[in-house]
Amino acid sequence: MTVTEHETAAAETPVPAPDPATVVRALSCRFPRWTIWWGESTARYWGMSRRPDGGFVYVEAASAQEFVHWARDIDSRAS
Repeated sequence: MTVTEHETAAAETPVPAPDPATVVRALSCRFPRWTIWWGESTARYWGMSRRPDGGFVYVEAASAQEFVHWARDIDSRAS
Protein backbone atom coordinates (compact mmCIF):
# COMPACT_ATOMS: atom_id res chain seq x y z
CA MET A 1 0.00 0.00 0.00
CA THR A 2 1.41 3.40 -0.92
CA VAL A 3 0.66 6.71 0.69
CA THR A 4 -0.41 9.43 -1.68
CA GLU A 5 0.84 13.01 -1.47
CA HIS A 6 -2.65 14.10 -0.44
CA GLU A 7 -2.72 11.63 2.47
CA THR A 8 0.76 12.73 3.58
CA ALA A 9 -0.22 16.40 3.49
CA ALA A 10 -3.41 15.69 5.43
CA ALA A 11 -1.49 13.79 8.10
CA GLU A 12 0.97 16.68 8.50
CA THR A 13 -1.69 19.39 8.71
CA PRO A 14 -2.11 20.37 12.36
CA VAL A 15 -5.61 20.38 13.80
CA PRO A 16 -6.45 23.90 14.97
CA ALA A 17 -7.06 24.37 18.67
CA PRO A 18 -10.72 24.79 19.58
CA ASP A 19 -12.06 28.24 20.29
CA PRO A 20 -11.67 29.05 24.03
CA ALA A 21 -15.39 29.87 24.29
CA THR A 22 -16.23 26.37 23.04
CA VAL A 23 -13.83 24.86 25.57
CA VAL A 24 -15.36 26.92 28.39
CA ARG A 25 -18.85 25.69 27.45
CA ALA A 26 -17.64 22.08 27.46
CA LEU A 27 -15.87 22.50 30.81
CA SER A 28 -18.95 24.18 32.28
CA CYS A 29 -21.08 21.20 31.27
CA ARG A 30 -18.55 18.83 32.81
CA PHE A 31 -18.21 20.85 36.04
CA PRO A 32 -21.64 22.44 36.69
CA ARG A 33 -20.71 23.63 40.20
CA TRP A 34 -17.89 25.75 38.76
CA THR A 35 -17.96 29.19 37.18
CA ILE A 36 -15.40 28.96 34.37
CA TRP A 37 -14.02 31.59 32.02
CA TRP A 38 -11.19 32.28 29.58
CA GLY A 39 -8.89 35.15 30.45
CA GLU A 40 -8.31 37.19 27.29
CA SER A 41 -5.34 39.02 28.84
CA THR A 42 -3.79 35.98 30.50
CA ALA A 43 -4.65 33.40 27.80
CA ARG A 44 -5.53 30.97 30.60
CA TYR A 45 -8.59 29.14 31.87
CA TRP A 46 -9.97 30.23 35.22
CA GLY A 47 -12.56 28.71 37.49
CA MET A 48 -14.22 29.33 40.82
CA SER A 49 -16.21 26.97 43.01
CA ARG A 50 -17.73 27.17 46.47
CA ARG A 51 -16.16 24.94 49.11
CA PRO A 52 -18.34 23.00 51.59
CA ASP A 53 -17.39 25.52 54.32
CA GLY A 54 -18.81 28.36 52.21
CA GLY A 55 -15.47 29.74 51.05
CA PHE A 56 -14.36 29.89 47.45
CA VAL A 57 -11.57 28.10 45.64
CA TYR A 58 -9.99 29.37 42.44
CA VAL A 59 -8.15 27.56 39.67
CA GLU A 60 -5.90 29.03 37.00
CA ALA A 61 -4.79 26.66 34.24
CA ALA A 62 -2.78 26.95 31.04
CA SER A 63 -4.89 24.30 29.29
CA ALA A 64 -8.28 22.63 29.51
CA GLN A 65 -6.53 19.40 30.51
CA GLU A 66 -4.81 21.15 33.40
CA PHE A 67 -8.11 22.71 34.48
CA VAL A 68 -9.77 19.28 34.50
CA HIS A 69 -6.93 17.91 36.63
CA TRP A 70 -7.23 20.63 39.26
CA ALA A 71 -11.05 20.75 39.32
CA ARG A 72 -11.25 16.97 39.76
CA ASP A 73 -8.68 17.11 42.54
CA ILE A 74 -10.52 19.89 44.36
CA ASP A 75 -13.94 18.26 43.90
CA SER A 76 -12.66 14.90 45.17
CA ARG A 77 -11.36 16.51 48.37
CA ALA A 78 -14.65 18.37 48.89
CA SER A 79 -16.74 15.19 48.84
